[in-house]
Amino acid sequence: MLVLMMSLLVLVACSDATPTYTLYRDSALDPNLRVHWATFDGKERELESHDFNQENCNHAADLLNKNVRVLNDGATPIRYWCESGEFRN
Repeated sequence: MLVLMMSLLVLVACSDATPTYTLYRDSALDPNLRVHWATFDGKERELESHDFNQENCNHAADLLNKNVRVLNDGATPIRYWCESGEFRN
């Protein structure tokens, strides 16, 4: 019975977790390469927003994409993007 109650508590705690998002970039040397840039896995439950990590990841990607365009004037095609979940090759 104790194991069942512990399992239920773990499931309830996990359901409130904020989903993890990972920021990637491509490479100027190999367009098929996905480079891990950052992982957004904050547990900001007090904000009551399940989009906390997604919003931060997308915001970072937008800023980095704008900076790349400004700094290299489009000469180097590097792009940043977010994907749901932890880092995957």
